[in-house]
Amino acid sequence: MDNPHYDRFLFDYYQITGALPQTTTAAPLKDPALTRHVLGLFNLYRTTTNRFSVLSRAHLNQIHTAFSPEELLGVELILQGKEAQTAKAMVGRARERKEKRRGANKDGAIAFLERNHTTIACVSGFLVNMWQGRLRLVTPVPGSDRWPLGYPHSG
Repeated sequence: MDNPHYDRFLFDYYQITGALPQTTTAAPLKDPALTRHVLGLFNLYRTTTNRFSVLSRAHLNQIHTAFSPEELLGVELILQGKEAQTAKAMVGRARERKEKRRGANKDGAIAFLERNHTTIACVSGFLVNMWQGRLRLVTPVPGSDRWPLGYPHSG
């Protein structure tokens, strides 16, 4: 969704494969017209549910103000703000904060009910960065000292 022509990419992808890839974005409000066009493609072809990462209660309210219930019918809202009951994954900054807070009980901290969310990565397969001309095979792994971001990476 960072590319203003992302909807064209999705249409081309559909023409080649007969399916649309899932779109996950934390910025559905950045370009509401583009977001609506992407949602329209999914409504037309009905291949998979899209996801909006919701970063705060205010962000959730803005999403509900900008988009109708009908527009959000095929969208999974992934609550990830401080008010959420679970952290998305115990990786990156969330993992660092947990380590710093170990033994301390501070108000306003992310609730660390880890459940099965072990990685921030939502993809297993090929990660294509067309801008950089890079192709990587990736798979999520649990956050650890070795893989603090929740996926293997090279220097």
